[in-house]
Amino acid sequence: MEDYKNKIIYDGKFARFFALGSFIIGSVLFLVFTITHYEILIVIGFYYVIIAFFLNLILLLNTIYNLIVYKHLFLFQLGTILILLLNIPISIFYVDLLLNNLNINL
Repeated sequence: MEDYKNKIIYDGKFARFFALGSFIIGSVLFLVFTITHYEILIVIGFYYVIIAFFLNLILLLNTIYNLIVYKHLFLFQLGTILILLLNIPISIFYVDLLLNNLNINL
């Protein structure tokens, strides 16, 4: 029983760390592009968003699985799910700002 609890805590902490890292890297890419307007950053950012989406999705599905199968630490797992899901509207906001910025500059 204790092994499952430790696994859930480890998985949750890793997912939270990864979600925060995804947010920070995405924000830095967006900020650097906004300041410099280097077009290569659009390509890098595009691939980054795709890769980060799938990796975060895997972590989200794992956390949902842990929540359903192992009902330990219910609130901790819900918090992890919320943190992972928060990256979605932030990414949409960044893409919207980027597309609006590109339309104005074209």
